[in-house]
Amino acid sequence: MLKFLAIFFLVFHSSFSNTLFIAKIDSTLNKKDFFFDPQTIEHQIDSLNTLTPLNLVYNKTIEQHIKFYLFQRPEQVSKLLALSEYYFPIFEETLDRNGLPLELKYLPVIESALDPHARSYAGAVGLWQFMYLTAKEYGLRINSYLDERKDAYRSTQAACEYLKKSYKKFQNWELAISSYNAGSRNITKGIRRSGGKQNYWELRPFLPKETRNYIPALIAAYYVMIFADQYGIKPDPNYIIHHGETDSIYLREPVKMAHLAKLLDLDLSNIEELNPKYRHKIIPSLNSEKFPLILPKKEVDKFLEIEDSIYINIKRMELAENLKFPEFTDLERVRYKVKSGDYLGKIASKYNCTIKEIMMWNDLKTDKIKEGKYLNIYIIVK
Repeated sequence: MLKFLAIFFLVFHSSFSNTLFIAKIDSTLNKKDFFFDPQTIEHQIDSLNTLTPLNLVYNKTIEQHIKFYLFQRPEQVSKLLALSEYYFPIFEETLDRNGLPLELKYLPVIESALDPHARSYAGAVGLWQFMYLTAKEYGLRINSYLDERKDAYRSTQAACEYLKKSYKKFQNWELAISSYNAGSRNITKGIRRSGGKQNYWELRPFLPKETRNYIPALIAAYYVMIFADQYGIKPDPNYIIHHGETDSIYLREPVKMAHLAKLLDLDLSNIEELNPKYRHKIIPSLNSEKFPLILPKKEVDKFLEIEDSIYINIKRMELAENLKFPEFTDLERVRYKVKSGDYLGKIASKYNCTIKEIMMWNDLKTDKIKEGKYLNIYIIVK
């Protein structure tokens, strides 16, 4: 029998990230295809649909995404299954606390492949792929010592805030999720161009090209991770995060992770894995603020038992290395009202930043500004 080669392109695009991921799909049948029964899959997705407020459907577009995951990226699915054992409970607890569908936990699967260090070419960072300005808008801290876009707890809460706001606007989960990808303005524009259509699949042709595959990718990821075992795909043991129950402690002094790992007889990579938000592998400490360090609970108990001696030994290690901690700086937003005679160069000079930064912070396409307009300016505070 002749086999026809069909080439499809999956395009995932994040409004937070302006990230473009393109995966080439070769849908040629292969030796695993005899496991692939569209009728069974449709029935399984129908069953999942009864358990969620999301509208899960099965069609040819979703079928191609499912085939891509199962037959061209089984190793990636295996890795995701392993990582999900650690991250999904964090996502679920936060989503539940915010009254949101638990199925939204699959968004970071297609956004970042569950990698807290994921960074797009456009600068989006973390599990939920926040751009700098959006992260700041939703309360995530980014400074010389930490980047909370990499914090599973804080970034998930920020994503929940965005999704709640988006759902309140569109009253439709498919459109709210699509706005996470394309931005609410693009969804509103698509609705207007379509003549007012609100059904995602009817609206889909009027959405940005890359956004048209976002919901199909999400449904496919949901299906594949639920039914992976049926296709012989198991969690990859090399990526399972084994930490058991964890707890947080607040350090009274800045501490280098490597020093703490040595004193607690812990693998440094374990501390880094649990605390990806800290830059320089240092937990900072300020007079007015302490920062949490996540450790396996048994190590927290051990730390508290010998806390005084740990700080004494850490101080000795710092002196031996002649360690100097980087200066702590943060960014604070200023709302600047444009005055008569202002231009971007003048404002940039006033706040010791660049014209390019002001344009980025305010999504300006040109350097022309109008009197009375408010600009977001971020200044360094120490």
